[in-house]
Amino acid sequence: MIGAGAALAFEGAPDRALERGSATPAALPADRASAVGSVLLGALAASMVAARFETLALAIASAVLGAAAVHAGWPRRAWFTALLWGGGLAIALNLYLSPGTPLPLPRIFGQPATREGAIDGVRLALRLLGAGVALHGLRAAWPGERAADELAGRVAWLERIGVPVRGLRASVALALRFAPLLAAERTRIVRLRRLRAGRAPRTLRERLDEQRAVSVPAVVAAIEMAERVALGLEARHYRLRPVPRRRGGRAWAVAGLALVVVAVAWRR
Repeated sequence: MIGAGAALAFEGAPDRALERGSATPAALPADRASAVGSVLLGALAASMVAARFETLALAIASAVLGAAAVHAGWPRRAWFTALLWGGGLAIALNLYLSPGTPLPLPRIFGQPATREGAIDGVRLALRLLGAGVALHGLRAAWPGERAADELAGRVAWLERIGVPVRGLRASVALALRFAPLLAAERTRIVRLRRLRAGRAPRTLRERLDEQRAVSVPAVVAAIEMAERVALGLEARHYRLRPVPRRRGGRAWAVAGLALVVVAVAWRR
C-alpha cells in the first residue's frame, strides 16, 4: 500500500512541479528531442573547454539554435541574474588577479587591472553563457527523469565493463525529480512565514533571520520528500528497467561530437 501510494504521488506532483518550472510550451517528438539534445550536449562540453573566441562563438550559436529547436523559450529572470553575477564576478577577478599589461583603471589593494585579465574574464563569462544556454535547452528537451534515460542510453555500453549504469540512472532520476519538489516546498514555507509575519523582510538582518528560520523545516521536508520519491521509484521498478538505447539522430550526434573535437583541438 505504501509503495502504491508513493507511486501515485510520484506520477502526479513531480510532473506538475516540473511543468511549472519548464519553459517548454508543448512536448516534442521523442526522436527530435533526443537528436537535438546530442547537439546541446556537445555545445555544453565545447563551451566548458573552448579557449578561443571563435570556438566559443560556435558553441554559443549551436546552443542557441538547439534551444530554439526544442522551443525552450526565454529563461526566467533568475537565470539572467545568476548569469550576470557569475559573468561579472569572473571578469572582475580575472581583471585584477591575472598578470599582464596594465590598463588605465583604478588599482585595488595595489593590484592593477590587466589587458590579459580582461580577455580571460570575458572568455570565462562567455563559457558561462554557452553552458547556461545549453543547459536551458537540455531542460526543455529532456524534462524530468528523461534526462537520466537519455544520458544512460549514451553510456549503456559501460555496463559491459561493470559500471552500474542503471544504479547511476536511478540516482540521477531521483535528483531530477527531487529538486523541483524541494524548491516548491521551500517557497511554500517562505510564503507561510511571511503571511504569519504580515510582511516580507526588509532589512538584511531580517532576511538572514528568515533564511535561518526556513532552513530547519526545509531540511525536514527534504528528508520526507526524498523518501517518498525514492519509494515511488522503487514502486515503478525504475532500477530494474532496461537502459533505453538511443535510436537515430546519428548526424546530430556527430555534430555534437564535432563541436567538442573542434573546441579541444583548436585552442591556440
